[in-house]
Amino acid sequence: MNVLITSGKTALSRALVADLSKEHKVVLTDLVEVETDCDFVKCELGHEGETEALVQGMDAIVHLAELPEELKNDEREIDFQTRCTYNIMHAAKEKNVPHVIYISSLSLFASCDPNWNVTEVWAPRPTTESTPMARYLGEFTCREFAREHSVRVTCLRFGDIDSDGDAALTTEDAVNAIGKALATNGPMWQVLHVQSDVANARFPTNQAKQVLGL
Repeated sequence: MNVLITSGKTALSRALVADLSKEHKVVLTDLVEVETDCDFVKCELGHEGETEALVQGMDAIVHLAELPEELKNDEREIDFQTRCTYNIMHAAKEKNVPHVIYISSLSLFASCDPNWNVTEVWAPRPTTESTPMARYLGEFTCREFAREHSVRVTCLRFGDIDSDGDAALTTEDAVNAIGKALATNGPMWQVLHVQSDVANARFPTNQAKQVLGL
């Protein structure tokens, strides 16, 4: 399978490449240059053909949707999750890429009472902070393409990677979830909550375990 991974400068992308490249042909991309032994294409994810060229021939796209640290600010975060995500989805539609995995965040429910049993059927409740709001808008963008039956989208809402809180998610578990999602057929739009099995885990992950076999 030919797999494109965005946000190639992140630690998660490096771990993902190490795992997926055993069985798949992987291409990394980011808005900035990245030192890697993997095939890499720097791309601004614009709308003038560069993004369509990037996704040409791909069987799946893993959109980690994480800006490089040096580019992060509130305005850029919103722009990246909306305009750039739209361009990826539009390019996937035009080039017949059948599956996009969008990495969202369980921080969309940070305002909820920790004692609530928040599952995938809950509507997101993002705060007005730029990062969770941007992720919510990114989800919305992907969902609209899926609902038009243009591209199948698996939205994985990740916990806090390599943290020690009640929404903790190890890098190993994150990589495993993405790998399983790549190998799993599903509906045009599917949301799954993913965090590690830690003491007092905040979010139930029964659905992800059932669907992905985690």
